[in-house]
Amino acid sequence: MDSLVILTSRFPYPPGEEFLKGEIEELSKFFSAIKIMPVTYPIDEDKQKEIPKNVAVIKPLGSSGKAGRVLQMLGDFQAMRWFMSELPNASKIGIKAVLKLLNWTAIASEIKRALEKGQIDSNAIYYSYWLTPSATSLAMLKEKGIIQTAVSRVHGGDLYQERHQPPYLPFQKKVISILNQTYSISANGKEYLTKLHQLPEGKITISRLGTKNEHPFQALIGSSHSLRIISCSYLKPVKRIHLLVEALKKVGVIVEWTHIGDGPERGKIENMMKELPENISARLLGNLNNHEVIQNYEQHSYDLFINVSESEGIPVTIMEAYSFGIPAIATDVGGTSELVNPDNGYLLPKEFTPRELADRLEEFHRLDADSKSKKSRSAYYTWDQNYNSQNNYKKFTDDLKGVSL
Repeated sequence: MDSLVILTSRFPYPPGEEFLKGEIEELSKFFSAIKIMPVTYPIDEDKQKEIPKNVAVIKPLGSSGKAGRVLQMLGDFQAMRWFMSELPNASKIGIKAVLKLLNWTAIASEIKRALEKGQIDSNAIYYSYWLTPSATSLAMLKEKGIIQTAVSRVHGGDLYQERHQPPYLPFQKKVISILNQTYSISANGKEYLTKLHQLPEGKITISRLGTKNEHPFQALIGSSHSLRIISCSYLKPVKRIHLLVEALKKVGVIVEWTHIGDGPERGKIENMMKELPENISARLLGNLNNHEVIQNYEQHSYDLFINVSESEGIPVTIMEAYSFGIPAIATDVGGTSELVNPDNGYLLPKEFTPRELADRLEEFHRLDADSKSKKSRSAYYTWDQNYNSQNNYKKFTDDLKGVSL
């Protein structure tokens, strides 16, 4: 059990999954060979990210299109059996759920065929990074006895059904039941799935993500002149950066705001930024890769990290900030409350108002240097004890090799 096959969405190709780079770097230290198969098409193969020498990429899947996938699925007896067994559940929700089930099953069948066409290593550990059709494909292969050990992580969008319209994620219980282990990145996720599906104890394990930071820690004391805040997310509706801008309009102190990330709402946010008062300066850095994000933290000082997302699994971006001793203000969604507390920051209710966020920003700015330093030290301690990648991924490796025995 010294080989690992990882199914990703796009990694090691852009965009997204930047946080996977650190995990694979750590896993590569403990497995003699790792293969990565991205399952989302299209892929820009010219932009492959750097990976360790003992990590290889299985040629990314081509696309046969929705219609082509469904036609091929009709000849897959196992996939059709899965589809028919789940159809009554989807039908109760409506036609959109049925169509989602059809597409999901067809994608899983396509991934399964791609793996079967390659060289299946029955002794390898197969690991889906998301509890999506890629995890379903591994459950199908394990059901057939073609692979022996198959696991999946589960995060947020692939976990909480109510985040979807319709509120439906196919095969969740069946896949978890067949896989050797499912690893939730948060306690909240484990509790949610166990209660929803009445799963037996031991089918879901908490395995926290982590970030790497070799930068020597120095507690922040904050600037007395201005409040320097940083946010990092895709600019899309669920991240609600527009609410941060609305809050900044109400803040009465000098604020320097930096945002990392790009997305479809960039134009909207840029237009809103034009309405910010003179005491607020703002800059959008656009997309940065993981190395550039860390480099930014090394080269600039920030007092607070802000996350106002409507939904989360557990934010890796806050872990990165904490590793530099930057406290956070974040919304109480998903597993965020496992990360953010009054010692290392502030939790906002999910449906906060811009005024509430503005008040928290001003409250932090008014703290004396000692109080800010305590929050900074607590943020770093939270990261070092619970979200340090070197510790977490070594434990994850031990769990992977243990579950395969």
